[in-house]
Amino acid sequence: MFFTSYASSTGDRGPVQRFHVDVQNEIYSVLGRTLSAKGRLKHPEPAAGPDPAVLDCRALLVLYSAEYVDDAQCATEWSVFAERMDRCMRRTGERPDSVVGVVWRSHALVLPRPVTVVRHIVNEEYQGPGVLCLQQDPRSRDRYHSVVRRVAARLMRAAESPPPVMSEAESRAVAPQFGPSRAMPHKRRDVAEPPIDPAGVPPEASDADDRQMMLLLVTGTRDRMDRLRDHVGYYGERAEDWRPFRPRSEETVTSTVGWAARACGVDRMAVVAPGPDCPVPEDIDESVTVLVVVDPWLTGDPAFRGLWERIVRSRARVAAVVVVLARTDEESTANAIRLRDAVCRTPARMPDAAHHEAGSREALAHIVVAVMADSAARPEGVTGNTRGRPGELTIESPAERRVRRQRERVGWLRRGANPWPPVLSRTPGDSLGPS
Repeated sequence: MFFTSYASSTGDRGPVQRFHVDVQNEIYSVLGRTLSAKGRLKHPEPAAGPDPAVLDCRALLVLYSAEYVDDAQCATEWSVFAERMDRCMRRTGERPDSVVGVVWRSHALVLPRPVTVVRHIVNEEYQGPGVLCLQQDPRSRDRYHSVVRRVAARLMRAAESPPPVMSEAESRAVAPQFGPSRAMPHKRRDVAEPPIDPAGVPPEASDADDRQMMLLLVTGTRDRMDRLRDHVGYYGERAEDWRPFRPRSEETVTSTVGWAARACGVDRMAVVAPGPDCPVPEDIDESVTVLVVVDPWLTGDPAFRGLWERIVRSRARVAAVVVVLARTDEESTANAIRLRDAVCRTPARMPDAAHHEAGSREALAHIVVAVMADSAARPEGVTGNTRGRPGELTIESPAERRVRRQRERVGWLRRGANPWPPVLSRTPGDSLGPS
């Protein structure tokens, strides 16, 4: 009846088998234990071409992960089945709803454009952990079984109108629609962010079209923050070691911004943690998009105001200021009102920059996307201060911008009505789901 396609390179054969069996048993409970209701699971051994089951199965169940979209065999399997659906549409005028997808691992996942244009993913927004995490978390048992039931129902509905069968010879002529040959390869687990110059200055661009970004990380080390707050387990020996989203995630702010930026097509990213030993770079090139991430606890440091004034004097093109106030940090939550007030009393507001608050790693990644999307949409030749001269008619007033961004955020959260995909990549139309 259906075929389960997944990336065997993830080493998740056991959990995948369990999910496959759970979905299978749900289908059996409705249709009975018949041969026509039986599903097939992809073999764990890699092969040169697609599994033969992809050529004649009535429905395809896809377990998406970063490894899946980077795997040549998986890309071929998906593309062959998509071609079967396209043939059905050319013959009948209707495209069958024969593919069902779930986000298996959301970490560093960037869905290719061909995948995102087909609405087939259960829990389309996938704002949170993938199915693997739900399966392994005893507290998420109800959510996991809900996904199983929804997947089974979609597969049974899909099997009612199967696409035409394809021969092996025909499948060899189908070109993969994504995979490792794409122009922008996906981020692997062992790569945290785009190439970073330890000196804090983006390397000389080898291509005039290189997109460059600078992350100004305004936080402290464990020793420095020990004087400002009680719990310093979020910090390390360097400012770059800041992990504000513990215990849910061990990712640093640097790595989170890095992989989200690379998914947006950023070729080079520099990280600068301004402080006594690392001054703010002077005369930052206006072509570099600057994102400032602020730890609100640092506002209690007497040196904070002087540090911020140096950032303003650098004349950097600051696209956005992000204050990280992690919801998983109980001390920050308890002091949230005071910390927000402290930020407002400092010169942290920049008139030409968007201002955000990130309460989770997922929110921070989404903000990076919005910043890069706005940066890419700037009219060519417009840099630096974009405010009009006195009396000049502007395209969008600050008030209009606030209203627009509020509507975008609401639309972003509404299922199936996102103003743009959660995360853009260098390949137009790609999107990523947070972990």
